[in-house]
Amino acid sequence: KLNGQTYKEIATNIGYSIWVVRKWWRVGRDHGLSKLGEPRRGRAESGILAQFDPKVASKAELTKRSHPTWGPNRVLIELRSDLELNGLALPGRSRLSTFFKQVCPDCVAKRQPRTSDPKGKSRATAVHEEWGMDCQEGIRLSNGEIASICNIHDPFGGAPIASKAFSVKTKKRWRKLEVKEYREVLRDAFQEWKTLPDSVRTDNELRLVGQPASDFPGMLTLYLAGLGIKHNFIRPGTPTDQPQLERGHRTLDNLAFNEQSLSSLDALQQALDHERQIYLQDFPSQASNCNGRPPLKAHPSLLCPRRIYSRETELSLFSLQRVYEFLAAFTFKRKVSAYGCISLGSQQSFGRRLFRQLKNKSVTVKCDPSKGEWVVYQRTTDPDKPMI
Repeated sequence: KLNGQTYKEIATNIGYSIWVVRKWWRVGRDHGLSKLGEPRRGRAESGILAQFDPKVASKAELTKRSHPTWGPNRVLIELRSDLELNGLALPGRSRLSTFFKQVCPDCVAKRQPRTSDPKGKSRATAVHEEWGMDCQEGIRLSNGEIASICNIHDPFGGAPIASKAFSVKTKKRWRKLEVKEYREVLRDAFQEWKTLPDSVRTDNELRLVGQPASDFPGMLTLYLAGLGIKHNFIRPGTPTDQPQLERGHRTLDNLAFNEQSLSSLDALQQALDHERQIYLQDFPSQASNCNGRPPLKAHPSLLCPRRIYSRETELSLFSLQRVYEFLAAFTFKRKVSAYGCISLGSQQSFGRRLFRQLKNKSVTVKCDPSKGEWVVYQRTTDPDKPMI
């Protein structure tokens, strides 16, 4: 160039583009020929995080290997809270994802395909309008215990409402959760969020529905009815009716399950509580219109009670009259036994000896909400005339 050659002539002679020639001519002109011997500018060839402090790459890899089920978003939250990295620039989610594929591909889970929207999914239009409740069963812990986790999720707000672990080990194997345990989880959730939802949706687990082969509502349904909460059920054998809750199971597993948390029931509960709070406050969720924001920031109305609740006032909030009115919508057809009694819910010998004159005959049972009484009608003669 000093000898008068043009960019085009130089580029033709040395086999590079005009733009490369122009760039390095300007480097030499402005900084001297010695600058041409330095390594090339731009991202170093040693790795995708080479432009960051070496501590960042080291901590990121260590965190990922310690928690292989964590995604780049969760790892990034951990890096931000690390005091050793305070003040250092951190990579974004996509760069971390590429970094993990390079340095620890064995810790990267295969991407799951998205499924189409199910027909029976929640139609909630506001937070706390409907909660979904489901159980993860038979989780074996390293100390020999077996745990089941009851989860509650708000599908509209994309928020994990509650996660509680129970010990379910028996002499032979493990048991299902009892109604009182489901009720305990609900009470804890009511208290934490200081609200009652409009409805709770569950699957058709027998403990939730009621007695096997019975048309009588279960005790959990009646408890919810007394609080003015509707108990909805998914379609039989269709867990995809609660897609947010089912996906939430997997997300919570990936965040909370590791060698330490699966060592005991207490350790598991601590991990569940810790990760649930991180998800609510810091995790960039893509669920339920969160658009990459944590659920509490995307839906601040989660902190606004829909119907105020506290444990101290539950008895005043519970209405037995609501239970009577709920039961009044049912008509139960029963056959009187040879001993003159019928079965109703958990009462297998209801009305013992009251219906001896009707033994082996069919009757209809209804609830009179005005009196809070069961009324029995003889179907064979006058179905509108009560017997008792």
